[in-house]
Amino acid sequence: MSSPVCHWVRSVLTAYLDGELKPSTSEAVRRHLERCPDCARRAARLEETWRLLDAAALPIQPGFAERMMARIVEEKELEALEARLRPSRRLRDFAATVSGLAAGLVLGMALYSWTGLPPEPNSPVEHEVSRAVAFLEDADLLDELAVVETLEQMNGVQVPEDGA
Repeated sequence: MSSPVCHWVRSVLTAYLDGELKPSTSEAVRRHLERCPDCARRAARLEETWRLLDAAALPIQPGFAERMMARIVEEKELEALEARLRPSRRLRDFAATVSGLAAGLVLGMALYSWTGLPPEPNSPVEHEVSRAVAFLEDADLLDELAVVETLEQMNGVQVPEDGA
C-alpha cells in the first residue's frame, strides 16, 4: 500500500542512493526503507539497475559531451526565443480589455441610435406639436431665468445686461 510517505521517499530515492540528501533527511529515508518492504524493493531494483549499467560500461564516442552541451545550449536559446516571441500575459489582458471596451461602445452607440433619438416628425401635425413642445420648453427656461433675475434684484445683486 502506498502512503504519502512512500510517495515522498520514492521522489527522493535517487538522491538518497547518490548520497545527496542532508543527514537528517537521509536518516528518515533509511528508517522508512527498513519498515517498508515495497520501498526497500524499489531501492534494491534501482541499485541493481545502476550496477548493471556500470558493468556494461559502453564506451563514450568522441565529441559526445560537446555535442550534448551544444544541444542543451541550442534548446535553451530556442526556449528564450519562443518566450520573447510569445505575447506577454499583460499585453493579452490589455488587448482583451480594449476589445471589450470597444465592443461595449459599439453596442451602446447602436442601442442609443436605435432607441435614444426622437424620431423626426412625419406629418404636419407631428411637426407642429414638436414646435409647440420646443416653444414651451424655451418658455419654461425663460421663466426660470426671470425668477433668478427677480431674486437677484431683490437681494441687491446687479444683473449684467448681456447675461454674462
